[in-house]
Amino acid sequence: MTWTLGSLGLSSASLASAMLAAALAAQSPTAAPQEASMHRTFSEGLKRLGLLFSDIGSLASGPEAGEIWKLDKRTGKRRRIGEAADLSWPAPSPDGTAVYALRGAQVIRIVVADGSETPVGSPAEWRKLLGVLPDGVIIGFVEEEPFPRPALLSKDGERTDLPPPADDGERRQVGVLLQEARSYADGARLEVRNSERGGRGRDVFLVEGGSERNLSDCGDDLCGQPARAIDGETFYYVRGARL
Repeated sequence: MTWTLGSLGLSSASLASAMLAAALAAQSPTAAPQEASMHRTFSEGLKRLGLLFSDIGSLASGPEAGEIWKLDKRTGKRRRIGEAADLSWPAPSPDGTAVYALRGAQVIRIVVADGSETPVGSPAEWRKLLGVLPDGVIIGFVEEEPFPRPALLSKDGERTDLPPPADDGERRQVGVLLQEARSYADGARLEVRNSERGGRGRDVFLVEGGSERNLSDCGDDLCGQPARAIDGETFYYVRGARL
């Protein structure tokens, strides 16, 4: 599997398109149909999320785990989801009724309305959740030596691991996805920087065109691990107290 952007010649090409085209090109005629289908699912999922291969760089580091918070860009209203303070890498469901996150090695489904939790699948060495597809499939990365590999988790809890990156080019591109910062096909970026208020914490910023907005306003707390819902109007992030 080859995920290089060079073959497309576009620095702003979508991550999904690059991965899909390369994955299909690398498959031999005898490749297992199921594996080819999983490649397409992962690639099309990234396309639906609108993620790009844009290396923003590490502007700051957010928390390792904490509370899940939600912001509606249209109203500016923030609210905490549930009472847990040990979660990481939120990924909202397409319909907005739930958010998935990691509690250590376990994927958890959290109902936005009341904060109730349900474990999904068996514990695994998850590194990061990227998003949730309309059919309920979760896409992300699991830890593996020497480098994380893409993985899918069905709504029934069945995990499918895809081949790890095969060369330095692929590893660099996966490294972009493992950052806290995210860049989207519509030009929006999510960045984690030093807090504007308090000075000791971290905040999540939305950058669109020539404007930017502080989504979290966390003061001395550490906020990070941002994610954008498919509607482009709702954002989730993790808030953790500085030790």
